Amino acid sequence: MRRLMVFLLAVMFMLRAGACSAVAESESGQAGKATAEEREAWIQILEDVDYSTWADYAMLNCPNENFVVLMMPGNVLSIAEPMHEQCIISFMIIGLDKILLLDTCTGILNLREVVDYYAVYPVTVLNSHDHFDHIGGNAQFDEVWCYDLPSAVHHLTNGPTETEQAEILDNTKSIQLLIEYYGYQIPEKIPGKAPTGTVKDGQIIDLGGRKLEVIHTPGHQPSCIMLLDRENKLLFTGDMFYPGPMYCMFDDSSFPDYVKSIRKIADLTRELGISKVYTSHNAPAADAESLWQFADYLEGIEKGEITEYETDEDGFRTYWMDDVFSITLPGEGTEPITGYSMP
Repeated sequence: MRRLMVFLLAVMFMLRAGACSAVAESESGQAGKATAEEREAWIQILEDVDYSTWADYAMLNCPNENFVVLMMPGNVLSIAEPMHEQCIISFMIIGLDKILLLDTCTGILNLREVVDYYAVYPVTVLNSHDHFDHIGGNAQFDEVWCYDLPSAVHHLTNGPTETEQAEILDNTKSIQLLIEYYGYQIPEKIPGKAPTGTVKDGQIIDLGGRKLEVIHTPGHQPSCIMLLDRENKLLFTGDMFYPGPMYCMFDDSSFPDYVKSIRKIADLTRELGISKVYTSHNAPAADAESLWQFADYLEGIEKGEITEYETDEDGFRTYWMDDVFSITLPGEGTEPITGYSMP
C-alpha cells in the first residue's frame, strides 16, 4: 500500500512541476500535450479519492503500472484503474476451476495482460451493467456475459455509444497525460464484443467449489446486477452502491427501482451477516452498515422526509447522506442525461 501512495504522490508532483511548461506548449499550439488545466483537474481527481481506505489489503505486483491489484478476503483480486478519473474497479472471483471477472474497466489500457498474469483457470467476464466504464475491455476476452436484456446485449455488441466514446476519449482528463508520460497508444474507438452468454435474476454461477448468485438490482441502469457469495458472505455491488457520488439521472434510470433494489440488498446483507461489500468505484470495499444507512436515506428522499440537496448548474439535485455517500437525481424541469445506453 505504501508503494501506491508514494507512486501517486510522485505523479502529482510530476504533474505540478510540468504545469508551467504545459501552459507554454498549449499557447504555442503544440498538439498532443496536456494543458495546465488538464493537469490540475487530474491532480484534483487523484486527491479526492481516499486511498487510505485501501490500506487494509495487500498490494500485489502488477505487469501494468496504471492498474493496482489488491488481494481481498475470500480469494478475490480487485483490479483498479486509480490513475483514471472513473477510478473503476474490476474483481477477479476465483473458484477451484474457473474465474469470473466482474467488469473490464474503460478499455483504454490492456486489462487482459493483468488478468492473464494472475489467472490459472479459464476466465469468464460478467458485466455488472452495460455502461462504458464497465464494458470497455470486453473485446480483450473470449467469454463475456451480461444480464439478459436486449438493450444490454445490443450495447455490448456495438461497444460504447458515441456519447460514451466522447466521454472516454475526449472528456477523460487523464488521456493526454497517459500518452505523454507513459507512451500509451490509446485506441481511436473502444470496440464492442457480442456477449457469448447472458444471466438471469437468481441464476447460480458455479466456479467449482464456489457459487455466485445473480441478483437483478435495477435503478442506476436497467441491466444492473449484484453478485452474492453466500458461503463466503461477500456481496459485489457494482454501480448501485460505492463510496462516492452515485447517479440516478440517466434516461433509463429509475429512482423507485433504485430504492427497492437497495432496500432488498440491505435487508439481505443484514440477514446473512455480511459486514463488508465489494464496490466498483473509488475503494474496493465499504462497510455494510453504510449500505443499510443508505437504504434508509433513499427511502427518506422518496417519502419527502429528506429535502436538503445541492443543485448544480444543469438543475440536477445531489443529496448527501454524509461527506462520502451521495446520490444525484433530476431536478424539477430537468431532462435526464441521454446517450449512455442503447435503446
